[in-house]
Amino acid sequence: MSRREVILRNILSTRLLEQGFNVFLPVFDEGIDLIAHRESDDALRLIQQKSRWGIFRKYMGRNLWLAFPDREDWFLVPHDEMTAWPEVAGYMETASWHQQGQYHIARMPAALAARCVPWKL
Repeated sequence: MSRREVILRNILSTRLLEQGFNVFLPVFDEGIDLIAHRESDDALRLIQQKSRWGIFRKYMGRNLWLAFPDREDWFLVPHDEMTAWPEVAGYMETASWHQQGQYHIARMPAALAARCVPWKL
């Protein structure tokens, strides 16, 4: 794990703690970077941390939540729900998606950012 990834993980962990979650680090992740649990409502999040927004074929059907920063904000969004959004449909028709099974962008366009607002940490 790079220094930047450690810094981002600590920022994310702080945001989750502020939301009432307890944060756990898996010994062997298999795609899960963090596990967040909030006892008050029994919310459980299996989290894949990224440095930017993206969708990934390998995470589909795994009940993963994608955590990522965009500008100064952090978001925690159900990955599979994101792949069903109309704003994302075009990304799943790109060469990147078909050849590599992924698509990511450095900064979310306005429509996608607006869609992510309910999951802002």
